[in-house]
Amino acid sequence: MAAAESEPIKIVSYDPEWPARFEQERSALADAIGDFATGGIHHVGSTAVPDLDAKPIIDILVGVESPDASRPAFGPLS
Repeated sequence: MAAAESEPIKIVSYDPEWPARFEQERSALADAIGDFATGGIHHVGSTAVPDLDAKPIIDILVGVESPDASRPAFGPLS
């Protein structure tokens, strides 16, 4: 069993800072790969739902034209 699989899942109370943390990441992503984000940069998952207890991980979805067209974004992302 991998180490991550043996660790318990941590659920915490909603943190009103999560939207601001997402906005910081969204801004950094827009600066780095904004031209590739044709479908926008979105806060998704449980931390995007106000007042919902969640795993404290900000999930982000970036809409792109296609996987192949977005491959040049890998460098700026790394």
